[in-house]
Amino acid sequence: MLELAKLTAENSEHDTFKHGAVLVKGGSIINTACNKDQYNRFGNRFREHGCGHATHHAELGAILGLDKKLTNGATIYVVRINREGSFRNSKPCPMCHEVLKFVGVKKAIYTTGENTVEKMRL
Repeated sequence: MLELAKLTAENSEHDTFKHGAVLVKGGSIINTACNKDQYNRFGNRFREHGCGHATHHAELGAILGLDKKLTNGATIYVVRINREGSFRNSKPCPMCHEVLKFVGVKKAIYTTGENTVEKMRL
């Protein structure tokens, strides 16, 4: 799933921070998304006040428009790649962490470096 998230991240229009996410439930891929440099009203509800406006993170894109029946109990895979395509730290930010909990995603698996991956229960 991390390789699919990497391919998804390559579609990001962001120059520096290319993130990709794959939402999986019961062994089936539910959705994929990459980050976009645009405002996201839904995410803004979960953003700490004073931190600026929420942008469209890959995790948000993967869950937007989906019924909570699909997201509840799911796992999300998140990667960040640099310009050379190497994995970098993609730990979900506090906003994404809260959004994923809100829609019932139970686990996030994310890259922390070129050869390292971590898991977090939400």
